[in-house]
Amino acid sequence: MPSAMRVVGPAIGLIVLAVMAFGLVSTASAQDPADDGPTASGMEVSLTPSEAWSCIRDQHELTAILMDGGSAVSNGQIEFILNRFPAAVGDIVEVGGNGASKLTNTYATVRTGTDGQASATLVATRPGDTDVTAFAPGIADSSTHKVFGVVHWVDGCPEFPGDADNPAGTPHPMSVSVLRVSDGGAVQGVPVRWTITDDDPDARFANATGDGNTITVNTDASGLSSVSLEQVTEDIGENSVLIEVLTQDGRTMFSHTMVKQWRAPILTLSATGPETIGLLSDATYDITVTNDGDFPATESTLTMNLPDGLSFASATDDGTEADGVATWDLGTVEVGDSVTVSLTAEGVETGLQTSMLEVVSAEGLSDRTTVATTVIAGALTVTKTGDAEVAVGGQITYYIQVLSTGTGANTEVAVVDTLPDGVSFVSSNMESTQDGNEITVELGTLNPDEQATVEIVVTADETGVMVNQATATSAEGATDSSEASTTVVQPMLEISKEGPATALLNTEFNYTITVTNIGDGAANGTSVVDTLPAGLEPVSSSRDDGKIVGSTVSWDIGTIDAGASETIVFRVRGVTGGEQENVVTASTDGSTISPEARATTTILVPDISIEKTGRSAMFVGNQATFTLTVSNTGEAPLTDVTITEDIPTGMSYVSSSPEGTLSDDGSQVVWDIGTLALEGEASVSVTLQADGEGTVTNTASAAATEDVSDSASIDILVLPAAGAHIQITDSVDPVRVGEAVDYTVLVDNQGRSAMTGVSVTVAIPDAMTVTSTSSDDAVISEDGSSVTFDLSDPLAVGDSFSFSITVEANALPEGQNRVDAVTTATLTYNEFSAPIPAGEGTTIIEE
Repeated sequence: MPSAMRVVGPAIGLIVLAVMAFGLVSTASAQDPADDGPTASGMEVSLTPSEAWSCIRDQHELTAILMDGGSAVSNGQIEFILNRFPAAVGDIVEVGGNGASKLTNTYATVRTGTDGQASATLVATRPGDTDVTAFAPGIADSSTHKVFGVVHWVDGCPEFPGDADNPAGTPHPMSVSVLRVSDGGAVQGVPVRWTITDDDPDARFANATGDGNTITVNTDASGLSSVSLEQVTEDIGENSVLIEVLTQDGRTMFSHTMVKQWRAPILTLSATGPETIGLLSDATYDITVTNDGDFPATESTLTMNLPDGLSFASATDDGTEADGVATWDLGTVEVGDSVTVSLTAEGVETGLQTSMLEVVSAEGLSDRTTVATTVIAGALTVTKTGDAEVAVGGQITYYIQVLSTGTGANTEVAVVDTLPDGVSFVSSNMESTQDGNEITVELGTLNPDEQATVEIVVTADETGVMVNQATATSAEGATDSSEASTTVVQPMLEISKEGPATALLNTEFNYTITVTNIGDGAANGTSVVDTLPAGLEPVSSSRDDGKIVGSTVSWDIGTIDAGASETIVFRVRGVTGGEQENVVTASTDGSTISPEARATTTILVPDISIEKTGRSAMFVGNQATFTLTVSNTGEAPLTDVTITEDIPTGMSYVSSSPEGTLSDDGSQVVWDIGTLALEGEASVSVTLQADGEGTVTNTASAAATEDVSDSASIDILVLPAAGAHIQITDSVDPVRVGEAVDYTVLVDNQGRSAMTGVSVTVAIPDAMTVTSTSSDDAVISEDGSSVTFDLSDPLAVGDSFSFSITVEANALPEGQNRVDAVTTATLTYNEFSAPIPAGEGTTIIEE
């Protein structure tokens, strides 16, 4: 049985186990093996181990086994005897079994238990050997009643490494330490044999020769025998390693089997994506990393190498990209867990695009896979259309529609339009280059279902059928062509224009324009342009599509078939007198192909004048006669001539000759003169009465159907006809000093118009003093020398007014007994520019 075990150290260091005496169980006896077998009793005794090595100061147990025909013998007597010789060491310290008795350090007895076993525990304090005899006195046969064993005590106890778990694929260093028990010092040079006892998973010792499964390494100066266990192929599983401490002659002293458990994550990588995508379309890849192992995968990194034909667009889960390599830091993937990420890339080149994927963890394990997508370019479809027929010199517009079909884009798409002879390139709606008769337009990239339309404009230089072909190509090899045919014909236009020889100014008249196609082909895009002289302005035409720009009028006739005509009636107005030449041209498809047509019309300018004669001043109530004379001063007879007299406010109609027509409100008199020949003249007269004073304008006008008119005016000053009379009388004369006298002032309007602003001022002589007036409106001056009376209302024709002033005669100067005093009344009014005085003399006498 092994001795008690010691356990120290970590898994990757030295693990010291209890020393296990691992030897052979001997059943040998003293008799020769050729003897016939056990004694008649059939019992035999054995000792295990029969030879063992043990560290000094460790207890070592020996077991004696008593058997009878294969069955355990209980309660059998066993004696343990240590043989003493000069170099012998060791003592019995304990006996195990029934009735155990240690008599001395070298002798003990014990009976077997039910299992037929009895034991003795030995110890030694110094190196050496202990010879042991196990004696069974109950066996009569001397050849089988005892067995012998030996324990070799050494001062060098090994410490073995314990079982360990390590990441798969990583080297695992192991060491056995042999130290002296007596002083703890290292024991150098002890052979230690390391043996891998299984090969699944396949492993070997570093630096080992042969198959690498066995290596012997002596302990070094530190007492260590060290090896490194490596996996040949990275895998999970366990390896058993037998470690044996040997004698110098190769016998096993101590042994231990350690178990190395290789643990690792098993990362599996899968990726899915579309089998095909179109050029410049996106492909999305779903990538899953799964840990199928028994160990977490730490610091896991996933990479995806994109081929040149795929361009990184985006990635989920914080994926980054640099130089075509997408990277995800997955961190730790726990056992049984999966992580899925996605990447989107754009197909930029056609063909099979294979992406390489790899996942690597800090444990060094990885997995790789690929995912392939075929990038497919699209096809091109070209459709070309153009004018079916144009005239020589006209323009042909070709429309080239390029459609990208299929699932993929087309890049570097170019259209080459090959022009036939007989046409000349004019323009295109896109930037183009010309090389001879080839017009090239670069369209760039067309995505699926994207369409581009190229417009090519050419001029038809000659007649015939023009076949124009366009071809589109792409960098991916897609191509298609289409052609359009145009028949170029030769229309020929002639144009005529008719109009009146003369027309009156400001009257409307017509020109008739006729365009005829005398050629052999339809005149497409026919237009007519009439350029008016400055003396004519457009009014209307028989076509609604006329366009007026300044003095030019144009019509878009459209198509005139061969032999057909188009007529336009163009109405104009003469706005300037004199000869007016009107030029019209016709063209087709922008090229003038007809001669000019001209028509000349002389614009006659009619004119009329009127003269008015009569008095320029008169009094209110008077009558005056005015003569109106109208003359034709123009270049054409005048018709429906009328003369109109406008009667101004303040005058009224009396009579006319010949009698005209008076308006209902009396404000106008009209005469119908009729036709007035060239240089012709007619006169009428009208008598008017002045009803109010002031200056009035008397206007007469003449007009004719030819839209001519004239007017003449006379400014008439109507004077007022007021006749004023003023007198002043006294009530007594002479008058005594101190006596009162009344002066009465009388004003009469003896004229034919009212008097306005009437004011009378009475000057009082010094010999008198005003005492009162008869009117509250009369105002006495502050010094009493005058009295003023202002009439607030006009004094009508035939009306009068009066007022009186009472004065008192003052004392006469000394030495005088009489004074002759004159009182003066002065009249002013608006209608008379000079003051009108009146006086009254009064004699003052002393009483």
